[in-house]
Amino acid sequence: MRLYGIIKIISTEDYKKGIRKLIVRDIEMKENIEKRFTELLATGQKLINSISRDKYGDLVHWVRVNQITEYQQWLTSTANLVKLIAPTNSIFMTECNRLMNDERFKIGIPARVVQQMYGVLNSALEEWNAGLLRKIEYIVFAETFDDFLDHATQFHKGNKKIESSILASVVLEDTVKKIANKNDIDPKGLSLELLIDELMKKEVFTPVKAKRIKGFASVRNQSLHAEWKKFDIQDVGELIKGTRELIDQFL
Repeated sequence: MRLYGIIKIISTEDYKKGIRKLIVRDIEMKENIEKRFTELLATGQKLINSISRDKYGDLVHWVRVNQITEYQQWLTSTANLVKLIAPTNSIFMTECNRLMNDERFKIGIPARVVQQMYGVLNSALEEWNAGLLRKIEYIVFAETFDDFLDHATQFHKGNKKIESSILASVVLEDTVKKIANKNDIDPKGLSLELLIDELMKKEVFTPVKAKRIKGFASVRNQSLHAEWKKFDIQDVGELIKGTRELIDQFL
């Protein structure tokens, strides 16, 4: 049995240390986000003020060609911050994606898009300060889980089914527990399958989504019980992909 070597490679204790280390970043992350809001809002206001106006005092249609790089940089950074702090299905992400996918970007940067993106950013700050967007702990955990999944992906690419499955399985379990906590469900004493059921009852997961996650949980159970022959490398790939989707969508 290769379990000793596997546990040495993917130490649960190392995993926990990694989680604890990144939890300490909560305050630092919050300060960085608020600092970034301040910087981008100040830069955005400066950029809007520098856009030319017509004889009626309205913004002209396009940003000047020699300023495109500066405005594009600001738009990209703003979209990145919104993506970090806003849930995937929020109005902020919908508006941000709509503005960044404007067809007019093919020929230049529309001044109105810059102005509207500034409005999205300003509104997002108000909601962030009111605690109505993603909590900082979930941003930190999402980043942490992503890092561990990256390691699992590397094992998977190296055709190391056992190592990748164990690491992805641990991340899957912690992710579902974190989603449960986020939705006021105490995961203590509940199996992974029961947690999935509880999340479905609360309509966090649809029945179809719950069934799919239980499929991942099955691979997780087989992996952690050393039943290596019951799943293949493709199953592990689906486990990694599905767990990453959970992080992106629910944390």
